[in-house]
Amino acid sequence: FAGNDLPGVMLASAVRDYVTNFAIAPGKRVVVVTNNDDGYRTALTAQEAGLEATVLDARAEANGSLAQQARDAGVTVRVGRGIESVKGKGKVEKVWVCDQTRDGSNADLIEADCVAMAGGWSPVVHLWSHCGGKLTWQEDGAFFRPDPDRAPKGADGAAFVLAAGTANGELETAAVLADAHGAGARAAAEVGATGSPGAVATAETETSDPMRPVWNMPEQASYALKSKAWLDYQNDVKVTDVELAAREGFESVEHTKRYTTLGMATDQGKLSNINGLAVLAGALDQEIPKVGTTTFRPPYHPISMGAIAGEARGELFQPVRRTPMHEWHEANGAHWEPVGHWRRPYAFVKPGEDIHEAVNREVLATRNSLGLLDASTLGKLVVKGPDAGKFMDMMYTNMMSTLPVGKCRYGLMCSENGFLSDDGVVARIDDDTWLCHTTTGGADRIHAHMEEWLQTEWWDWKVYVANVTEQYAQVAVVGPNARKVLEKLGGMDVSKEALPFMQWAEGAIGQFSARVFRISFSGELSYEIAVPASQGRAFWDALLEAGAEFDVTPYGTEALHIMRAEKGFIMIGDETDGTIIPQDLGLNWAISKKKEDFLGKRAQTRDHMTDPLRWKLVGLETLDGSVLPDGSYAVGEGVNENGQRVVQGRVTSTYYSPTLDRGIAMGLVELGPDRMGEVVEFNRVDGTFVQAKIVDPVVFDPDGEKQNV
Repeated sequence: FAGNDLPGVMLASAVRDYVTNFAIAPGKRVVVVTNNDDGYRTALTAQEAGLEATVLDARAEANGSLAQQARDAGVTVRVGRGIESVKGKGKVEKVWVCDQTRDGSNADLIEADCVAMAGGWSPVVHLWSHCGGKLTWQEDGAFFRPDPDRAPKGADGAAFVLAAGTANGELETAAVLADAHGAGARAAAEVGATGSPGAVATAETETSDPMRPVWNMPEQASYALKSKAWLDYQNDVKVTDVELAAREGFESVEHTKRYTTLGMATDQGKLSNINGLAVLAGALDQEIPKVGTTTFRPPYHPISMGAIAGEARGELFQPVRRTPMHEWHEANGAHWEPVGHWRRPYAFVKPGEDIHEAVNREVLATRNSLGLLDASTLGKLVVKGPDAGKFMDMMYTNMMSTLPVGKCRYGLMCSENGFLSDDGVVARIDDDTWLCHTTTGGADRIHAHMEEWLQTEWWDWKVYVANVTEQYAQVAVVGPNARKVLEKLGGMDVSKEALPFMQWAEGAIGQFSARVFRISFSGELSYEIAVPASQGRAFWDALLEAGAEFDVTPYGTEALHIMRAEKGFIMIGDETDGTIIPQDLGLNWAISKKKEDFLGKRAQTRDHMTDPLRWKLVGLETLDGSVLPDGSYAVGEGVNENGQRVVQGRVTSTYYSPTLDRGIAMGLVELGPDRMGEVVEFNRVDGTFVQAKIVDPVVFDPDGEKQNV
């Protein structure tokens, strides 16, 4: 009705709540406008609280028990009446009453300061709809209710949601109790409960007259009245807006919703949906079920901006991810380094030493005896399904479908443009399951990369990918005494014969269920052991206790980098920058020549990808033993067309090696592998230069004897 946005126009249930629950009178003279018996409850509540109540019932008759109670209590009841308009300056002051079936002419005036609207009830179907359930129209109640024949279904095709009580469209108390009892019994049976349900709770049955759907007041309201009648209070949508949408061709309810903003934002149709659909149906001369419903979207209750922001506040915008051993690291001198969303120990600094001394100590202790690395942050993606093998072959440059169960294989992953994107060890778990290890910062990105191809290109492949990174704690047990400490804990056989290099096995290490990978990123005898995340800290503590006799030393990411650089292993993000292909890094051996295709294969045949002058990976050894500056350029003779010094390479990784007691480095140099032994100059920030010899990237244990003991 016109003027229904004035302060003082409220839902009848809200008026009832204010009076009953908070002893607040929304007004002294309350007009209840209703099309059903429930409105009389509000009139009775107001009258009993000492307020003056008048009921305008749009129905021709009102003979139910509640209507009779209202009359007996002294409430004025006028049937067949509606509201032509509500007037007032900033609040309800006057209500013009008219014949509901006509156009609003010959209206009479009621002085009032509150209007309570009772238009009938609708089940809260949002959660049912969020799960994928469909709705059916109930004519006698003028609402949509859950359709039990089209319930939400799970992956197995079975229904997994039951609606009960008022949520199922039962509005009378006795019917609500009976329906809820039946739904509870069905739910119990579905989960295997035994026994029989108790008796159904009972309630008195009320006699009530049928409701009369009312979508406009009065029914033949003029354009002037309808242009002041609001459907959606939140988005300021009027009756005439919906009618205009229909005239302009927006016949789909979803199109009308977007054209008018009806039921959008946090309302999601709770207050306006049924009325808006009815007005649209009337404008299109269709039945309401034919018009349909819009899509209800979560959340049901509005949530605060703070809840949406979550941890995106304070010192850091993004949440910090922590491993199960984070608190131990914090308590034992960890110097933190951000790696993606994670915080990883760069080194564990002891009292009296600086960070460089700590890194050197960790490297030497690991090389000479025993080191522990918290490798929990490394990405762990499970790829499973009948088509998982061919999917893995497309994702990786080398062949993964032929990897035997129980073995591991190092793999490279490229973008469709051919550039190296990630690397890691892949383990074959069973016939249709692979476990892909990724870089710490790459887990979420690679998971999204896999899903993009599965969902947009290979949508019919039967493959499922799950990111289980946080489900496991993973510890690298590294060094000449690695096997001894595991044997001390007891459990599964970790000998060279039982668990050779690049294989894995499941079993127990001490009292911990574990998956043990015989892989090495340091060149030492090494085991990477995954246990459930809930057992991660306890497993770490057990290794520290058992390793005490071997002078066990936890080490951080810098020691990890130094040891991998001594072995010539690449690091994504150091040796790669988004323009590097595997061939640049001497990884041709990791590219299958048998496969018909993999992501990036065709791109790697482009002219600029096969250019013999592309910079290639080499080792670099300074003549004076110093450490090359990170990112330093190898300069050549002359200048380029811009007048800049010619460059012929750059440093990608550079460290002081305590093992060799000198600087080591890797870099990309033009024709590098063909220039072994040649000396080139690298620039320093201060404008001077340092000479370095091109050498093999592997400067420690080139035959791999230490990792194969």
